[in-house]
Amino acid sequence: MPVFLLPIITAASNALRLPALAAFLAGIFAQVVGFFAKWFTKNTAMQLGIITAVSSVTIAMVTAIKSLILSLNFVLPPMYIQAMSLIVPDSLPVCFSAIVSAKVVRWVWSWQVRYIEYYAGVR
Repeated sequence: MPVFLLPIITAASNALRLPALAAFLAGIFAQVVGFFAKWFTKNTAMQLGIITAVSSVTIAMVTAIKSLILSLNFVLPPMYIQAMSLIVPDSLPVCFSAIVSAKVVRWVWSWQVRYIEYYAGVR
């Protein structure tokens, strides 16, 4: 090996150590960030799906109850509607919808638990 190349090889190896270490650490950092981004995205999407489902059930129930109450206007006499307006609060459809939505969410949760327990016991 020629002796005049020895200082150049030493200088090149010293210069290349730091970029190689930086590339190695950047690769590990990118993998960790990628894992957490994937995990966070999946959990966030699941939570948003649950919130959307519960909200849509609640809105559907509010609409159904309001339409049922409004349909009573055509059948019942006006005095009955006026008397019921003194007893029934304005937020009745929202309250009933919240109760029914909570029961639906609980029913879905208990069904899901039974499903998981069934398949966990089989396998």
